Amino acid sequence: MIKTAMLMMMFMVATSAYGQDVDRYEDVRMLGDCSGCIFDGADFSERKLAGINLEESRLNAVDFHAAQLNIAIFNESVLRDVNFASANLRGASFTGSTLIDVSFEGADLRGAVFEGVVLENTNFQSALLCNTQMPDDSMDNSDCN
Repeated sequence: MIKTAMLMMMFMVATSAYGQDVDRYEDVRMLGDCSGCIFDGADFSERKLAGINLEESRLNAVDFHAAQLNIAIFNESVLRDVNFASANLRGASFTGSTLIDVSFEGADLRGAVFEGVVLENTNFQSALLCNTQMPDDSMDNSDCN
């Protein structure tokens, strides 16, 4: 009986901790740590999130339109249907991430790092590129003036 009660208590503690880690919306702030976060349909448009750590996160249908995300960390994350249109991503790092249907239309990607990134239906054609490390390890300086 005591053993069963202890197992139930451990299960309840473990599942409540998991629930808190899954959707940590309040942790999404400038210089915040939200590594391992999972967001589905969140709207962070026009937010100031410089230096945020979203490493090893799962972002699905998230809107970062016109957000300030300079030096943000998205390493080893999976981003699906994410909108970075007109966002400031200067110096952001996406190393080892998977980007599926991600929009960078008009985004500032100067100094951003995309080393080892897997891209599906994602391109950088309308983004601002200067000292941008591309997935093929080349440096794109097409918009340096």
